[in-house]
Amino acid sequence: MKKFVTILITMIVIWSAGYSWAQRRLPSAEGGRIHYSTLYKPGTVETIKGEVVSLGKTASGNGKALCEVLTLKTSKDNFWVILKPENYNPKINLNIQPGDQLEITGSKILLPGKTTIIAAQIKKGNETLTLRDSKTGRPIWAVAHNWHVQR
Repeated sequence: MKKFVTILITMIVIWSAGYSWAQRRLPSAEGGRIHYSTLYKPGTVETIKGEVVSLGKTASGNGKALCEVLTLKTSKDNFWVILKPENYNPKINLNIQPGDQLEITGSKILLPGKTTIIAAQIKKGNETLTLRDSKTGRPIWAVAHNWHVQR
């Protein structure tokens, strides 16, 4: 009986470690470990206008922080919009809320089950917040050549 329990515990530990390892590496819009900035493609940049449906957060590429995201309803589709790391505080705060009308320029990409825009610029009324260089996708919070380190 003691041997059986030992084998069972060992199997559970091995399974848990493997499952945990896989979860950390699965690319997913719902919390996988994607460095979103690396998915930015200048050839897919477009501008969309619509109403904010919801605000949320998802795991960042490094898995240590959260990214702010929103869902924008346009006349054609709902877009999942990746904004910025939650701990990056830009000088301009648009105070985005559900119901706000926004104009967002960014790279349109497809993630599993979601039409996604990686936001480079957000306009709300007369205010504009720039998050990334629209030609390269380089985040304004990037340090030197490492796009994933914040100032």
